[in-house]
Amino acid sequence: MPNMVSIVTGPIVGLSSTTFLNKTKEFASQLGKEIVVYDLFAEILKRAEIDQDDFYERVNYIGELLDGYEYQFELMRRNAYLSIARQIDKLPDSANAVVRTPASIEWRGVDIELKDHRTIAEDIRPDRIITLIDAEWKIMERLKGKYARHTLRVVAKQKEMSFERILDWLGSEVSRSEDWAEWASYITGKKVRHFVLGTETPCYEDECKFVKDVDNMVKLVTEKELPTFYTSYSMTVATDEVRQKINSMIWRLRNYGAVMDPASIELGSEVEHKEKSVVFAYTICRDLRWDVKKVDIVVAFHPYPDIPPLSTGMLDEMGHARAFKKERYMVMPVGAGSPFTLDNLVPARHFFKEGEAFFHFIENERQPPLKPRFVEQTQKFGELQKKALD
Repeated sequence: MPNMVSIVTGPIVGLSSTTFLNKTKEFASQLGKEIVVYDLFAEILKRAEIDQDDFYERVNYIGELLDGYEYQFELMRRNAYLSIARQIDKLPDSANAVVRTPASIEWRGVDIELKDHRTIAEDIRPDRIITLIDAEWKIMERLKGKYARHTLRVVAKQKEMSFERILDWLGSEVSRSEDWAEWASYITGKKVRHFVLGTETPCYEDECKFVKDVDNMVKLVTEKELPTFYTSYSMTVATDEVRQKINSMIWRLRNYGAVMDPASIELGSEVEHKEKSVVFAYTICRDLRWDVKKVDIVVAFHPYPDIPPLSTGMLDEMGHARAFKKERYMVMPVGAGSPFTLDNLVPARHFFKEGEAFFHFIENERQPPLKPRFVEQTQKFGELQKKALD
């Protein structure tokens, strides 16, 4: 039996998930960790003796499955899962298994949700479920490619997708994945947590450029005991100097666990007025319900040396963190004298005037203490980012 088994969901097109998982495997191997990736549809096609190398024939077959009888498609998925489960059972204890599958499929304007709860829970018995997402405008750009357009036409029966439909598909993936995690927890008797991860993250050297977030992904699919953080900070009014301080603290935080950075999902520079309301609503839902709600610890970074600007987003995130009973910390040099801050928004002992005091606290005074056990991995991720920039 492998060390960990993870289900990885997300739309079948527009994420470049195959590339992302391949890069994750490569990065893991540099760390001496083994990740074995299985793909539900690849297994279905293999059992049907469909040419795996012909991507267009592969997509055509998937389209036929969706156009055919639902019970037949469900049976083929179940048999594929059973086959994957047998292969996973043969893995060594040091390996980690990842099963890539969509939780829903866009078809004729309808989200076809795959109700494979029992099969996944009883046969795959996952330890964790991760839904991959990305900025809607980046997905839109990828959907303009030749292969992606063919997939939309054959599988979704659409020529193009609006921002609203893309966001609806992502929401459906998250919702169904949450159901899978809850059912797996009930069936297996172990806590199966669900996380939402952006496939890209800003580079440490240049936050305007993005790379695949293989660091967080490797942690999520290989570490059974993993502290998870959400970093809250102002993205609207931050100056370059302050943003650099924030990025340095976020980067250092990666030494302690998986870090969900809201900057990983970059808002498009030109959102049309008719789509602004749904994009803004999605942003709020993602940050509050998919990130703050699911992590262990929320850390607010507001390192302004003078009177700090108002950040309504940060305040809302900290308020939700309190409502969700999350462990909360705040780093803010000035402006925290309000009785609504200490012992209300954050516990008094969890407020710090500079980042060094925060890291000293979680390493030495927090119970249990958090140790920076991913320093080597963070360094290698930094080296990978530099190569990507070059």
